[in-house]
Amino acid sequence: MKEHYLPKGIVIACLLLILFNGITSVLLAQDKQKRLDSLFTALYDQHEFNGNVLVAEKGKVVYRRSFGYADVASKLLNTDQTTFNLASVSKTFTAVAILQLKQNGKLKLDDPFIKYFPEFPWKQITLRHLLSHTSGLPDYQIFEKPYSENPEKIYALNDLIPALKNDSRGLLFKTGERYSYSNTGFGLLALLVEKLSGMKFQDYLTKYVFKPAGMDHTYIETPLLPVADKNRAQRYEFISYSPGQLKRVDSVKGDHIESVILGAIIGPTAVVSTTGDLLKFDEALYGGKLLQQKVLEEAFVPTLLNDGSKASAGWANTKSYYGLGWEILKDTTYGKVVWHSGGSSGVVTVFLRNITRKQTVILLDNVTHRGLHPEGLNAFYILNNGNDIYRGKRSLAKDYVITLHQKGADAATVLFNEAKTDTAHYFMDERELNRLGYDMMNDGFLGQALEVFKLNTLLYPASFNTYDSYGEALAGAGKNEDAIKMYQKSIALNPQNEGGKKALEKLKEK
Repeated sequence: MKEHYLPKGIVIACLLLILFNGITSVLLAQDKQKRLDSLFTALYDQHEFNGNVLVAEKGKVVYRRSFGYADVASKLLNTDQTTFNLASVSKTFTAVAILQLKQNGKLKLDDPFIKYFPEFPWKQITLRHLLSHTSGLPDYQIFEKPYSENPEKIYALNDLIPALKNDSRGLLFKTGERYSYSNTGFGLLALLVEKLSGMKFQDYLTKYVFKPAGMDHTYIETPLLPVADKNRAQRYEFISYSPGQLKRVDSVKGDHIESVILGAIIGPTAVVSTTGDLLKFDEALYGGKLLQQKVLEEAFVPTLLNDGSKASAGWANTKSYYGLGWEILKDTTYGKVVWHSGGSSGVVTVFLRNITRKQTVILLDNVTHRGLHPEGLNAFYILNNGNDIYRGKRSLAKDYVITLHQKGADAATVLFNEAKTDTAHYFMDERELNRLGYDMMNDGFLGQALEVFKLNTLLYPASFNTYDSYGEALAGAGKNEDAIKMYQKSIALNPQNEGGKKALEKLKEK
């Protein structure tokens, strides 16, 4: 047979093209790595991130790095082996467990929960409603009264239904009418897994999720289920008015309630894992090791409300839809993205999966950096050669409080007046300013807290809560007459402010 050869010039051109494409791919990958490193290094330097990040594409790690301390006291740094509480990213595992039981014929998503627990108060709430946060169930407010009566008790799954039955508020809205985040609902789902499987929830996940996925460093840990793990990151609250300082969450009263008193309610939270194990979870979902794809895909369909509209979720309920234990990003520019975020005392997490391009972004932070969630999306956009669109504006509330603490009221006022109209670079949030005021007050800086609460009433005069908070601080400072006026104003704006009414009565008795 006669052999045919390409002209030498064409061969050389083809080789050059291959070489060029290879070099271009390497340069693009290096650029992504450089931009990702720049993003997270800046966050760390600005005291807005302390933990581990992993970014992968088609199962291969593109960027991976650890920042800061797992344990400040012992100077133990975060590493690839550090394990983190996942907070609400744990809900994705609960959703997988429920879908596994569905796949095995143990339940139907439209089954009413009362079918399995006859003592449950509402017959119209289905498993689908619980999975999609559309049940109307309240969140952990149901434990406010029990906690006031017994502040030492640690609550677990078996306490959920009794607390719901004894809570006088009932449902927040008609079931299926809208989306409202409810940890309570995912606790009930964990309770159902236990009943149908005959196993403890933590044992079920270990046998049917963690082990099949090869997640050897993943487990459930709570105050009632302690696990010895030298690699587990301690949980810290950053001092909002003094960046760079950290304090253990178990030393903060409000954090103690969330992390300990309510920290044993598994299902909505309490899974502990590493970035590497979460990448294995990601691969197991793609590979069908945990669920058939057609069953898994049900979780990635936006939930329809009673009026036919899609349930919206994400911060400010605008960026995502909510499926069954997963958020679905509305922006489909680079493909279909499903994800979940988590936030609790000393924990902020992001687990993002672009199922079109098989891309993964994992962020695990052991400090309460509340602004971290959008950075997961920033990393995703960088991975796709886009712009990190969620950066640019600074919190004026935070900068005001830091300046107040470090330089005094006059300097803080000057800063505020200069920046308040600069909406291109700053944003102001009433709830954030209120929280910062409480941070200062709880740490003994009452005079500075008074300045913060006063400013909030001036900025948001129609909000009953600003006057309520200012009244509490004034009462703490012994300024009872001024406190009474603030509580009266708060109650006039919101006649349902029962806490304000009780505080007012006590002040009038003095």
